[in-house]
Amino acid sequence: MNPIGLYAVGLLGPGLEDFASARAVLAGDAVLTPDAVRAPPPGLLPANERRRTTATIRLALKVAEEATADADRSQLRSVFASSSGDMDIIDRICDALTQPDPVVSPVQFHNSVHNAPAGNWSIATRNPAPATALSGYNASFATGLLEAATLQLAEGGEVLLACYDVPSMDTFIRVRPITHPFAVALRLGPASGAPWRLTLDFAQGAPEDRCLSDDLETLRDSNPAARALPLLEQLVRGHGGHVRLKAPLGRSLGIRIEP
Repeated sequence: MNPIGLYAVGLLGPGLEDFASARAVLAGDAVLTPDAVRAPPPGLLPANERRRTTATIRLALKVAEEATADADRSQLRSVFASSSGDMDIIDRICDALTQPDPVVSPVQFHNSVHNAPAGNWSIATRNPAPATALSGYNASFATGLLEAATLQLAEGGEVLLACYDVPSMDTFIRVRPITHPFAVALRLGPASGAPWRLTLDFAQGAPEDRCLSDDLETLRDSNPAARALPLLEQLVRGHGGHVRLKAPLGRSLGIRIEP
């Protein structure tokens, strides 16, 4: 594929409050201290909508806001990628359906759909541009990046990618062991003038890259969205490089990074 530009990054995970403060950890100059993740209420949403947001929506919108701080959000196209969606809401709905009087909260049902974060982002930014919501299981970040890059190359302009997953609840933890919340966002655009240039390629069956840091590797393995960490490690080192991530259908997505 032709190169695309990477203009900004949003980040939230255990011990990673934002991309700027996480640079030392990602560069290997500081130790990861996995503090609890607290996603703030989305500042861009009206108060009525803000009160109804879930942990998943707050996680996704926090990194989206960070990555687009210097952008025109009103026309930005977006891709929201998540392996499992709002596992907390899904768990509550499934539990409610097992009760003698199976009543599902309308608010919970409203937020259970996979595109709830994308819809809230459109409301928050008053943005009529297309917003895509997708899932690629453990390869959701690579899937979302490929979708966003294709959209940017086909139509030009800037595209937001947000990838996120929350921990599984007790009902699902045995079959879907996601143990930490994590979210990352990339603002992509034309390669000319961008701080980083990314060039994507496909391979069949090539192994995915692990993190250089053991602590970050543990985090990478705990959440599908955290599969982005090897890319973030390369970005903060500033000298370019190549990262290979797991993609669907037994393939892998190669990313060449040029500062």
